[in-house]
Amino acid sequence: MTALRFTLKRTTTWILLALAVAGLGGLGAYLVRPASTDRVLLLSAPLDKLGKDAGPGLGILLSDLLEVMAGATVTKAGALPSPEELERLPPQANVFRYQGRREGEQLALTLEWNTVARLLSGKPWTRRVIPALAPAKAMADAVEHWPLPVRYHHLHDLIPRTAPAFWALLEGLAIQDDHEAAEHLPASQRLAEEEPDCATAWAVLGDHLYRSIWVHPELTGIGLSSRTHHAFQRAVERVPGYPRATFLWSLMLTDTGNQALALRQLQAARRLRPHCPDLYLGLAYAGRTSGLLEGARRSLARRQELLGPRAIPTEWFVETTHLYLGDLEAFKQNLARAQSPQPDASILFYQGYAALLQGRNGEAAQWMRQGGHPGMNPVPFRDLCQVYGAYLEGRPREGLAKLHEIDEVRGKLRIPDGEWTFKEAEAYALLGDGAQGVDAATRAFVQGFSCAHWYETSPFLAKVREHPRWPMLRRNIRERQAELEGSFPPSTFTP
Repeated sequence: MTALRFTLKRTTTWILLALAVAGLGGLGAYLVRPASTDRVLLLSAPLDKLGKDAGPGLGILLSDLLEVMAGATVTKAGALPSPEELERLPPQANVFRYQGRREGEQLALTLEWNTVARLLSGKPWTRRVIPALAPAKAMADAVEHWPLPVRYHHLHDLIPRTAPAFWALLEGLAIQDDHEAAEHLPASQRLAEEEPDCATAWAVLGDHLYRSIWVHPELTGIGLSSRTHHAFQRAVERVPGYPRATFLWSLMLTDTGNQALALRQLQAARRLRPHCPDLYLGLAYAGRTSGLLEGARRSLARRQELLGPRAIPTEWFVETTHLYLGDLEAFKQNLARAQSPQPDASILFYQGYAALLQGRNGEAAQWMRQGGHPGMNPVPFRDLCQVYGAYLEGRPREGLAKLHEIDEVRGKLRIPDGEWTFKEAEAYALLGDGAQGVDAATRAFVQGFSCAHWYETSPFLAKVREHPRWPMLRRNIRERQAELEGSFPPSTFTP
């Protein structure tokens, strides 16, 4: 995937969360109350110095429970927002905070909740203190007493049966680093085998395999025959519409050129949970790389509508839908909001890319110089910044040599990522090598990137469009896009 996926960093941000409203369609969950819209803000628990805190994995597990069982979608805030920020939330939005502690193999859990209106008027929190119990019992107690209705009965599909497996699950959920995930794969595999009916165990395995693809691709397999695909498939079979698993699975499918399956899985999940923002993010990613730009645009608009004034750019990848639609100002605004105190090579690359599109070569060179600094991450975008920097500074031979190095490394990846390969094609064309450019553009198409509009209008690809092989490539791209448009018209991207 083209951008922040390479680091998969997850900062603590907070978002308005919406309750899903949908018919079950025979998928095996049981509706117990009429659906309504609840909004939830989940506050992260601080880690104690004695190391007894249950750790960040507990917050992810609680998020899954809220999303799946109560229909809510959840992200975390590191602390209670200021009164000014709270006033921007709906008065009846729920605010949750929790503290978990491990005592031997047991879990002691404190869960507190309030509403925005009550917090602003100084009303106290409601508290549920659960003494040390077997983890499955403690989590059942929390679900039974929280203020949201339990609409889908999937607790036993989300919580491991044994206490050792529960703590192993929390350990796996807490891993956010690609290298650490690869090292943890044997433990993640054992957990899934010991708890074959636990969807969260399969989601952890899928997540760790997906992360491993970028650092140890030999561990994972390829495409629909890969361990990654089957792990996510098992998770969603146990819990239909499982938002986190479906979203991650859709990213893997899109990156391997299986957008049609990604779109089908996302739409099935969206029918159960039409208020889950991440599902629309997945729909936009699979849609834009398929050339279904109007559907992708509608998905992003729906996500914005759900998140309201607290909507922020995704941390998973740079959103390029507006770029491909030709709305450069919207694309630049998204980039500006994605800036963080820690410079990121992917953001810097796209800042330079946008400046170059507008003919501001000097500014573009500055962005590429920053992004190409030897210490920058993620490495693929650092290297691409160096290629574009060489072009802007009049060193085309050096740029081509670097681009060949990148090509050789990426040729060994199990996730091809056609959108990224398209960026290579643009770079070859800019550097004057139309033959290599059309080769890379053809690989991008074979790898699943079929956004006909951007193939046909990207000014950086002009040299490719002059090549004798371009008409056939263009015809193939349009045929595939037309087939997908017939199966996934814009109306299927939103409720």
